Amino acid sequence: MSLTMREVMSLPALRRAEVVASQGALDKVVGSVSVLEYSQPTVVQNEIFKHINFNNDEIVLTAFASIRNDVSAQCQNIEVLANAGEIGMIIFYVGLIVPKIDPKVLEVAEKLNFLLICMPKNEPNLTYSSVITEIMFAIFNDQIVNPNFSVALIKRISEMPDHQRNMDMVLRLISNRIHASLALTSDEQSLIATQNWPRTNDMNWKRVLEETKNTPTDVQLYRLPVKDTKYVVFIYLDYGNLDHVTQQQTLETVQIALNLWPDQLIIKSNIGDLLDAIIQNEPQKIVGLAKKYRVDLDSLSSLLIINGVNKKANHYRLKNDIKGITSGFTNQVIIEFYEQNILIFIQNKNLGFKDWNQLQDEITAYGHENNFKLTSTRFTHLNDVVMIRNSYIENKKELSDAQIIFPKQTNFSDQDLIFSENCQQLIRNNEAEINKYLALFKTLSTDLIKTLLVFCLDAQSNIDETARQLYIHRNTAKYRIDKLSDVLGIKLGSLPESFVVYQLAAI
Repeated sequence: MSLTMREVMSLPALRRAEVVASQGALDKVVGSVSVLEYSQPTVVQNEIFKHINFNNDEIVLTAFASIRNDVSAQCQNIEVLANAGEIGMIIFYVGLIVPKIDPKVLEVAEKLNFLLICMPKNEPNLTYSSVITEIMFAIFNDQIVNPNFSVALIKRISEMPDHQRNMDMVLRLISNRIHASLALTSDEQSLIATQNWPRTNDMNWKRVLEETKNTPTDVQLYRLPVKDTKYVVFIYLDYGNLDHVTQQQTLETVQIALNLWPDQLIIKSNIGDLLDAIIQNEPQKIVGLAKKYRVDLDSLSSLLIINGVNKKANHYRLKNDIKGITSGFTNQVIIEFYEQNILIFIQNKNLGFKDWNQLQDEITAYGHENNFKLTSTRFTHLNDVVMIRNSYIENKKELSDAQIIFPKQTNFSDQDLIFSENCQQLIRNNEAEINKYLALFKTLSTDLIKTLLVFCLDAQSNIDETARQLYIHRNTAKYRIDKLSDVLGIKLGSLPESFVVYQLAAI
């Protein structure tokens, strides 16, 4: 059994607190507590969050002190925390610092299944420390009373997104539970995954395993072979001893994970396992596999994702044909299938805008000639594997919305996805402002609406292309665009004044 937020709500420090959003999230397991360090979302904050691996079991305490009157920033904080894996937030000093919890904040939390708890309002005597102390004591006590943790951990991992469900996460949750460092190796003692306790511990596992016979007397190293497999779990303890139950629970958790997700550990005969390690965020495997396949990770500067390849397509032929198309632009390329997508890495070269468009056009044309639709998304100026992973996840998350906004488009870029995401944030955070503009749109005729959408989103603000797509004369298209400019009070197509109209057209 593991402590849930529903049980946490019965603790003395939280008895007068109120759940104000996402009641369903009360059954989520809590394993730690944190205080929100950054209230105002910044570039630095976003960069930090990209490099943090969250465990999907943390509750955050905040008073939104620096953004007490900025509802949009409050919503952004919730989005960032929810996407990072936090389970919810406890808000202090409502009525004293934050005047009230805005309905938009509640709406965003509900949509993301992000638990919001409001401490008693207008109460100056509340302290973070009392809540932190009681929750952490309850977590510790639950672990003492319920030493069997394998089933609960596996259940938590199975509920995580695909990109978090991996052996690194299994070891991380075990490490947090038993406060020890862990490694999973093959029987040749080659490292597959590791997690150190605490996270800042920079221990060298390779050296530890090589020097097993010379382990210091004040350190305990346990070797646990996984039954009927070639794998071994090593547990490194800085002090104290590990009881038999904890050892068996650790071994059982790993064994169940190996049975459920064997593909995470099978070394394939191609570079696909390196891509898998990058997407799954498994640093130890990334380094080892990059060395094995002699891939310079710093050379992976651009990524093109060919989306949703037809399962009936001949993958071997498709891969070779796409490689042939790409070779017309560069010979330094890595091409591999991953989750029904084709990932194309351009090495040591950033293609120009015209080259990218031509490459994507040729891929689309190839698909058309072979009777299946191919769409692609390009990501450029990638500096490290974290950016590669984030690009893949962003494409998976935002592409479907971008395709709704640009239904005639087959070539996408990272900027299209950012535009789509910004439109979604506008819908969530500025509903009143949007409705004011949309009310103006409702006064327009159907022909003007169609012209607006095509001109802004499909024809790149080109009058001739707008006329062609609408099957009307150029002068008719120009007349309609001039009329739209008069109604909207701006010169449609002129930036930056037209940008809000582009967003509203997308919405």
